[in-house]
Amino acid sequence: EAGHLLKTVEDENGERRQHCVRTIHAEQNAICQAARFGTSLEGATLYCTMEPCRACAMLIINCGIARVVCAYRYHAAQETRDLFAAAGVELSVASDEILQYRDQGA
Repeated sequence: EAGHLLKTVEDENGERRQHCVRTIHAEQNAICQAARFGTSLEGATLYCTMEPCRACAMLIINCGIARVVCAYRYHAAQETRDLFAAAGVELSVASDEILQYRDQGA
């Protein structure tokens, strides 16, 4: 079996969207790979396509990453921005364009 399995989830505001079921996010994978090979991320810079989600933001903060550079905004990243500001993680976003995943809806 292969592919990117999506399921419909409902946000607190009642909006419905598609979310991945059996994958981890690229940020999570990068952190896991660093841990696996004994690489400290203290003070590191993480580069990613979109602003990280809340769960990834918490991992980023806890492993000591100091800076996150993204190409685009993420539609649900306000909490990430707040967490990074409180933790002193620098966030740089190249474009104010908000990306949506295919089949995610507006």
